[in-house]
Amino acid sequence: MKQQLQSWFSKKKTIAGIGATALLIFSGVFQHQVSTKVSNLKSMQAGLSTCFSRVNQSYTAKVIGDASSMYLESGFMKTTEECFSETNAFFEKEVSAVAGKISQSINALMTDVNWFHERVEESSSSFSDQSGEIALSNLSDRFEKLEIKFDQLEGDVISKVEGMSLSKENLNLFLIVLSILAPLLLLWDFVEKKKLQQKNNQLEVDARRRLENGDAIVHAEVGNIIKEALEQNQLVYCSELFSQFHALNPVADISTTKMRTIDLETPVLGDSKLDAIWLESEMDDSKVLKAEGEVPKYKGPVTGLDQVLSKVVDHLSNKLLADGVMIDLDIKENINVQGESEALEQVIYNVVMNAVKNCQSSDSSNRISINAKRVGSSVCVNLTDSGVGFSRDFLTAASGLGDIDEHMPLALKISSELVEDVNGTMSFENLYTNSEVVGSKVQIVLKHVEVEQKRVASIQKGTKKEILAAIQEQVI
Repeated sequence: MKQQLQSWFSKKKTIAGIGATALLIFSGVFQHQVSTKVSNLKSMQAGLSTCFSRVNQSYTAKVIGDASSMYLESGFMKTTEECFSETNAFFEKEVSAVAGKISQSINALMTDVNWFHERVEESSSSFSDQSGEIALSNLSDRFEKLEIKFDQLEGDVISKVEGMSLSKENLNLFLIVLSILAPLLLLWDFVEKKKLQQKNNQLEVDARRRLENGDAIVHAEVGNIIKEALEQNQLVYCSELFSQFHALNPVADISTTKMRTIDLETPVLGDSKLDAIWLESEMDDSKVLKAEGEVPKYKGPVTGLDQVLSKVVDHLSNKLLADGVMIDLDIKENINVQGESEALEQVIYNVVMNAVKNCQSSDSSNRISINAKRVGSSVCVNLTDSGVGFSRDFLTAASGLGDIDEHMPLALKISSELVEDVNGTMSFENLYTNSEVVGSKVQIVLKHVEVEQKRVASIQKGTKKEILAAIQEQVI
């Protein structure tokens, strides 16, 4: 699940980077709009304060009895009412969308101010001691109500300003995060694409070198190169399909590579037909080499593969039983290969122990399968396990594209060198089911050796003396 999530996020990082950039732009525009509305609210608040201070000046002049004061003139009070009207018009144009309830409070305040100015003018035109005191008392009560309404209106405006200011601060924080995240996502995507391009170029160089240098094609190494190219380009199903095809076509190193024309419409061949094609190919090659007098006869040590495998499995039976690992062994008798038995025993032992380690790290059923079969002049030993599989760095190193000393365990490295000493090869790959690693496979390809079996040429009847006399005659 974790690998699938990482793979999904790796594929979506380009879209995430572009999305974060677009969100950064839209958030910046919205933040500017919020800032503008906060500024407009503060301007309206200042305008209301100015307008109401003019009302306060008129009321003060009336209270102190300054009849000649400019604050009691009709023009001054008219200008005050126009001040409220302009503030309300500014509010309706710029701020009403975010503070609709404040508009009702402004209109109510404007109505009360207009009534207050009318009462001030009436008391000024018909002023007497008794009527003046009553009028002044009424004006005071009315002005006190004006102050209460203004304080409520100003409180609503301040509350709205504080709320929008908080939203502005949150947007600023969000913009800071996006301004850091968006470039990082885009930079990460650029670096990943650059690394992928470099890896693809390196694989192309290696593939071209193998095509141009004329050396023998190593089936396992070529398979790892193609599989690595498919995986690093996120072609998971193509990689799995290739792994299945590669598993059905195990071949060893050959000194001569022959080109065959294959009909694409030909149905899939079974193992028996594939083996027949292999034998036919090797017979053709052997005829050419024999005609040229270049068929060397192997004179080195020969080992029975079935004996080696049985010995290693018997030796590890107690450990496998203790670790809860089941092992299946499928091998035909009388399969002889080049190499000393001690070296091959060490190779099989190291590979099996690595498979046991993989199984112990996995939650699935612990099972190891070993099978060996002869294909032409080669013997393929396939060891599979249901463990966690090999890492990508390990497979890259095993295919010759990475640092083998860093990523390959020492035991497997020694085993690979021992196999190379007897003209064999080792290859490593992962097994997949529904794009998930379900195990690993190690293939060891060794050279087969034909061992002459002693046969009875004839049976001679007679007594012991007669048989001894006949042998002496043959010797003479």
